Amino acid sequence: MVTHDNSNMPERRATPAFPIGLILLAICAIFAYLAIGGALLESETETVVYTPPAADAPEPR
Repeated sequence: MVTHDNSNMPERRATPAFPIGLILLAICAIFAYLAIGGALLESETETVVYTPPAADAPEPR
């Protein structure tokens, strides 16, 4: 008697739940990382960068 073994058959319908869930998990992790990092840096002094004045630049020819 021949039995049908479906264990080696390819998947007929692939569900997008795993890739979508993984992408949403990555987005939430990035958002949490940025939010926590922003909260930790908020109490520190802000850095100011001064650019040189335009008068020091050479004149165009």
